[in-house]
Amino acid sequence: MPVVRSSWIMIFGVALLPTGDPPAAAQEVTSSYSERYRPQYHFSPRSGWIGDPCGLVHHKGVYHLFWWGHATSKDLVHWDERPYPLADGAPGLLKTTGSAVIDEADTAGFGRPGEPAMVAVYTLDHGPARLQTQCLSSSTDFETFKFYEGNPVLDIQSPAFRDPDVFWHEPTRRWVMVIALPEERKVRFYASPDLKSWTPLSDFGPLGAREQIWEVPNLIRLPLDGDRSRMKWVLVCGMGPNKEQFFVGEFDGTRFTPDEAQRAFLKDGAGVPGEVFADFEADGYAGWTAEGDAFGAGPDVGAPPLAGYLGRRLVSTRRAGPEATGSLTSPEFTLAHGCINFLIGGGDHPGETGLQLLVDGEVVREATGRDSDALTWSGWDVSALKGNRARLRVVDRHRGDWGNVTLDHVVYSDVLLDHGREQASWIDWGPDYYALRAWRDFGEREDRTVWLGWMGNWEYAQKVPTSWGRGAEALPREVELATAPGGYAIRQRPIPELASLRREAFEIRDRPLRGGGEDLGFRPSRNCYEIEASFAWDGPGAAVGFDLCIGGDARTTVGFDARTSTVYLDRRRSGEAGFDPRFARRVSAPHAPSGREIRLRIFLDQSSVEVFVDDGGTTLTALIFPDPANRGVEAFSRGAPAMLKHFRAWELESIWKTPGPALR
Repeated sequence: MPVVRSSWIMIFGVALLPTGDPPAAAQEVTSSYSERYRPQYHFSPRSGWIGDPCGLVHHKGVYHLFWWGHATSKDLVHWDERPYPLADGAPGLLKTTGSAVIDEADTAGFGRPGEPAMVAVYTLDHGPARLQTQCLSSSTDFETFKFYEGNPVLDIQSPAFRDPDVFWHEPTRRWVMVIALPEERKVRFYASPDLKSWTPLSDFGPLGAREQIWEVPNLIRLPLDGDRSRMKWVLVCGMGPNKEQFFVGEFDGTRFTPDEAQRAFLKDGAGVPGEVFADFEADGYAGWTAEGDAFGAGPDVGAPPLAGYLGRRLVSTRRAGPEATGSLTSPEFTLAHGCINFLIGGGDHPGETGLQLLVDGEVVREATGRDSDALTWSGWDVSALKGNRARLRVVDRHRGDWGNVTLDHVVYSDVLLDHGREQASWIDWGPDYYALRAWRDFGEREDRTVWLGWMGNWEYAQKVPTSWGRGAEALPREVELATAPGGYAIRQRPIPELASLRREAFEIRDRPLRGGGEDLGFRPSRNCYEIEASFAWDGPGAAVGFDLCIGGDARTTVGFDARTSTVYLDRRRSGEAGFDPRFARRVSAPHAPSGREIRLRIFLDQSSVEVFVDDGGTTLTALIFPDPANRGVEAFSRGAPAMLKHFRAWELESIWKTPGPALR
């Protein structure tokens, strides 16, 4: 995308730059790349906006990155910013997210003998008309693109139809487009022999997370568990404004069909860690006691607008109307696990709508919905209450707006799912990782898949405190597909080429940690570094990790809580965080290591932190804006003694100060 996603102009009614103008990065801009908060080894343009990666193509040893600006690289580390590529055609209209292909067979007729064309396929937003159509521009020098006079090549007269991902499907010998229908929470597949005429094939969705709009789809193939004889199709889909989910299945050139293992995880909760206490699939409440007129004789059969429940039925007072009130109380049970997890929705009225945990008749834990018909995971750490007799009580005592509660799938577990997300296969658990696209390879046929995401969040993208522009891309990551209890998991690792930026290593082994923060002696000259570390602990109540960017009371915390089997990132005191109330937050992800040991790999770059846990099985990506003088690094253990088994850290060179491989 260029300066800002057109969908968010429409939703928020804000145009950040005049549509149709090239991004500021396309103009001659002098930048020292030393501005406050400027990333030093993540790509950001000289100035202006950057967002969704577009047109990721690898051809003749050169990686191309478009955001409708353009940059090229030989190693995915050092980048050469090129002239603005799409200045031709459609003046006054906004070109948004799309993709690019090398038309090696010249199916579109844009090439010349010996010079195949690069064809950009993108969404054109028609401003006041509020229509989104798909258009082409082509180039034989891969820098200056010509607007196709037959545009648009695809127009369904829709204001929400965008983000085409185009690739050549060899078995059917045709181009395939995957494109989002955001408001319907669907993607649609089209086919074309020549990139100009497109035939609809099928739709996929809704499935998985659907509380927010679907955008920026990407369909790729990955080997399962590294076995190239077991290739699977993986459909990646952004869920605005800041999350990525994935689906695994088969694509026959016409239709994408998710595998049964993933369908069972998404629809029925198969593989959710723990013991199901109540799934509410029976006709009645099976031992639960209802009072009042809100809950009826049994669970509701789920239907729109309700979303996020598992199976067919759930507890819901929505059908009874806002004036109905009552409670639903479980049989008594013994608290034998450290966590209770559940899917909850409805009104956000503490004490009036929600779920309560009662011990000796007293409310000791409580959770509510978020004024939403989508159920999301919530949970409690009840490890301190183990052994007590308890009951659960669902309450609806609120009359008026959002005077209802929805509940499903109560699970006793040793893994806390209090992350506030829907039941889905998530790619990254941080607040700032979106709009993934993988590099399409033309020519070299690489034996790896590398994708790139935007490091941002449309909740506050317009407000981040940077003078040089808005946004940067995350690190390029190698991607693998692995089997997992929920069917499948994505593993992500930073590309190995980043090791070329390392300065001299700082290393510690077998350092006992006995509480609080401990200075390790690593003193970076700026907040541009990489950490590899492993922790081991003795007791089940341990929490281990790092405080980063320390200065006074300021710090960014990355840690693992063994009591709840969660990894977390806390930026509430990270520095400049008051520009939007949704920024200062703590996020967590479920992560159950195989034993009492965990490995963390952390990349910190002036205004961002990317965390890779246990070889990339779990990742968290977040923006931070610390004072550049706050460079303290400490390790901590809490709740039980721990050992920092291995700690290595490197300051990383600036990609703007060190030359990369020659492009020509």
